[in-house]
Amino acid sequence: MKSVPLNSLCDQIVFEKVYKQYSKDLYRFLTYSFQDKALSEDITQNVFLKLWDQCEKFDLRNIKSLIFTMGKNLSLNEIKRNQKTEGKSVQEVGFSESPQDLLEEKQFKEKLTHSINQLNEKERVVFLMNRIDNLTYHEIATQLELSQKTVEKRMHHALKKLNHLLGIDLKRKK
Repeated sequence: MKSVPLNSLCDQIVFEKVYKQYSKDLYRFLTYSFQDKALSEDITQNVFLKLWDQCEKFDLRNIKSLIFTMGKNLSLNEIKRNQKTEGKSVQEVGFSESPQDLLEEKQFKEKLTHSINQLNEKERVVFLMNRIDNLTYHEIATQLELSQKTVEKRMHHALKKLNHLLGIDLKRKK
């Protein structure tokens, strides 16, 4: 029997920690992205089953990125498989690509980028770490060596400014 190095994903204790740390975030990400709670739950479980079955292949240094990439890819594959069995094309499932939609999306992305660039450096960093990197306020506070209240205050100010600049509510629904 092969010995399992400590800090290896094949170590049951390490695997359980990884599961506890990332499973809820992955489920939320998938639910937000694909609007299907049952699919999100299934995919989350499948990701961690695959991780456990092939634990020796994975490096813990990039495990979060790997987990989210696996989740997204498994979800997209499942959606494609369902579309084939139901005989629907990708566009029929809500991925409209009319020229008007593409133009509006491009304009919104430009406006969003411009608005984010109008935030001060501290607010922009916190906003991007939370919304792009999906870090919690606690994780951001730890990485930036700040109090969690400071991170919350910066995020509040960033959202308030972006809401004003974009004219939409960017607060996450709970």
